[in-house]
Amino acid sequence: MKASPSCRWRLRASLLVLAGALSIFAAVQDVTAETGLSIDFDEVPTVHFPVRDRVVSAYPAFEDYAFMLFDICDAAGFEAADCQIFPMNADLDGNALATILDGNRVIVYDRQLSSLVGYEGAEMIIAHELGHHHCGHLGTASDPAKELEADAFAGAVARLLRRSLEAALAAVPILSERPSLSHPGRQARIEAITAGWSYPELGRNCEMIAP
Repeated sequence: MKASPSCRWRLRASLLVLAGALSIFAAVQDVTAETGLSIDFDEVPTVHFPVRDRVVSAYPAFEDYAFMLFDICDAAGFEAADCQIFPMNADLDGNALATILDGNRVIVYDRQLSSLVGYEGAEMIIAHELGHHHCGHLGTASDPAKELEADAFAGAVARLLRRSLEAALAAVPILSERPSLSHPGRQARIEAITAGWSYPELGRNCEMIAP
């Protein structure tokens, strides 16, 4: 279900207010790939926050990404208060993250990713970041198990959106094949997404991860 025009206008207005009011800190939570994007911020209200060794400028998300978040929340059956999360875009070197900015829940997405994964891949990346918020991962140490929970959540959302398993796996090509201290390897993530898609109630409730 798409948001009504009045809801879309209210979201856009809220994001503009948020961008002008947030202070400059963040708790970075997720990484996806390594690409880049140059954006001219001269005409756009931005919020600035540190990510590793640089300051990132984020701005209210383009409407298509905001509508993706609406659709994901609707499919998951979330109440409005459960999805009071602000979608934003930024140059993140081809990454996406779930974070808290001045007490506000935020998903920041690098639009460069869409040229690599397409619409369905972008949708799954945003669903994965929403999974970090929904599963209570923010403010905790990075952990591959949490990534798998968020992957399973994204797989469940894909099923609830009536997407195919192939669509649920659309972002897989950009995932690292090798595991790290913070992220599992590609095969484990494929298994988690598939498990969430196969058992959406468990994936939606953060009750399933791949072994």
